[in-house]
This record gives sequence, structure tokens and C-alpha cells, in this order.
Amino acid sequence: MVAENMSDTAYDSTDITRQSTFPTDHSIAYLAREITRIYTRNLQDAIADHGILIGQYHFLRVLWEKDEITQRELANAVGMKESTTFTALAGMEKQGLLTRKRDSNDRRKMTVRLTDKGRGLRSKLIPIAKAVNDRPLAELSLKQVSDLKSMLETLRNNLSGEH
Repeated sequence: MVAENMSDTAYDSTDITRQSTFPTDHSIAYLAREITRIYTRNLQDAIADHGILIGQYHFLRVLWEKDEITQRELANAVGMKESTTFTALAGMEKQGLLTRKRDSNDRRKMTVRLTDKGRGLRSKLIPIAKAVNDRPLAELSLKQVSDLKSMLETLRNNLSGEH
């Protein structure tokens, strides 16, 4: 619990780092991992009836925003290795969600496009994902949600070196 008079004080981990242990309740990373794990499980459970796995959903999200993208760009956008992306996309192609076509000028490049079936999932899965995302925010005010997003963006930027 944070004391009221500490609200404007910069975080100082000195008390924690002097300890010989690092309890999980002091770890933002542990809490973030737990939240991500629960969100992921809840979303996977919610979209399972549509025959989509969570990893496939992440590819679909990118493709819904930018269809006709190279496999490398898609891998980078999702944060996966190209070899993992290749395997996942092969499965999605078999499901009829997308097509892959080699670039005629550069045979190493593979362009990925959604099929009508893949595009059609957007109107079904986005509302489901939004509901999963919004559920834990229900008891927060709009300001708290805005502050939380801002703090998480700051953490992400600090971790990635994007100050």
C-alpha cells in the first residue's frame, strides 16, 4: 500500500535492494507477468470457439491493421522469430485464414494476405478481445485507466531505451 504523502516521490528501491531477498510483491515484473498470463489465458478461452489460438490472434491483429505485409515485417510486428512465424503462418494458411506468396523480384520475400475468412474474424474477435481487456478495468475511473496506460508506456519505454 502506498502512503498518501509518497504520491509525488520518485521510486527508490534502496530499502528493497538492501534486503537479501526480493519478495515477489516488490517486483513490478512479476506482477506484469502474472497479469499478462491471466489476460492471455482469458483471451485464449474466449476465442477458442472460433478455432483461433492466441498466437494466431496476434498475427491476425497485425494483418487486420495492415494486410499484405511481408513475413519478416509481420514477425517483427508481433515480436516473434521468423522461423516461429513461418510455422504459425503455415497452419493459418491451412485453415484458410491467409495466403502467402513469394515476391517475384526477391524469392526470399514472402507476402502475407488475409483471406475473406481471415478478414471476417475481425468483427467476431475484436469485441471478444475488448471485453476481456475491459473486464479488469471495470472498477477503475477513466483517469485511473489513463494514468495506468501512461505508466505502462513509461515502463515499456524505459525498458526498451526509448526515452
